[in-house]
Amino acid sequence: MLDYTGIAWVNGEFSSLQEARVPFLDRGYFFGDGVYEAVKVRDGKLFALPEHLERFERSMKEIRITPPKTTGELTALVLECVEKAGLPNAMVYLQVTRGVGPRMHAFLPEGEPMVTLFVAPMTSVEEKVRKAGVSCITVPDERWAHPHIKTLNLLPNVLAKQAAVEQGAYEAILVLGTEPGGGLITEASSSNVAAVIRGKVVTPPLNGRILPGVSRAIMLETAREAGIEVEEREITLEELRSAEEIILTSTGCEVLGVGRLDDVTVGEGGAGPMTERLYEIFMAGWEKRLTSVKS
Repeated sequence: MLDYTGIAWVNGEFSSLQEARVPFLDRGYFFGDGVYEAVKVRDGKLFALPEHLERFERSMKEIRITPPKTTGELTALVLECVEKAGLPNAMVYLQVTRGVGPRMHAFLPEGEPMVTLFVAPMTSVEEKVRKAGVSCITVPDERWAHPHIKTLNLLPNVLAKQAAVEQGAYEAILVLGTEPGGGLITEASSSNVAAVIRGKVVTPPLNGRILPGVSRAIMLETAREAGIEVEEREITLEELRSAEEIILTSTGCEVLGVGRLDDVTVGEGGAGPMTERLYEIFMAGWEKRLTSVKS
């Protein structure tokens, strides 16, 4: 049975998740014409909320949606919804679409952006899974040309994730092109990717081919602060296959090691020492990035 625990907020009205409704003519439904963000709540506090809202506003501007609320108003709304939901460990999903109106490809002449939000339970990755590392597969990167924008157009990501599920894997890592070395790594279906190559943490650059992940940025920042050598550059599939460690970062998994890639053991298997160190310093930096629900 599906779990509808949590609450929804749709253009000013609260409801249960099961009862939440959006208009049939919303452009998000027909065209994926909108953007979104997901923020993690742990022990009743939100992690990196300002960073997520900054990216949310940037995504809106990228697709020419005028932000319907200020950052302050969005912050207040998120905090109100989290408090009302009463879930100590949860995920906040925030979305804006271009609005409701007749189905037409061009922008609506008098369209008003529509904001929706929900708060639902979210658990962290189990410790035994962190120790063992997760399994990943590689699939072609067949997304549109602007994956750096966090839009609702996620069908290629959905298909990639489903391919991983059907092979008993946690995640699908996307590979672009067929250059010498087997193509370039971009990111995964719902996370960013990094690798430990010759003792250095290497991750694809912010060149428009990947989403500028909030957890990715924080992992790199805390790594540099700890004196760990980091390099942002292209990674070939061949390099990834021979890496000492492979790492995923996202709001959901935080910093997570990969134990197997395409059914081949990565490094020594399980989460490697660098991955464990990166996770440790990432979590140590949580406190300074937390927003309390109640002031």
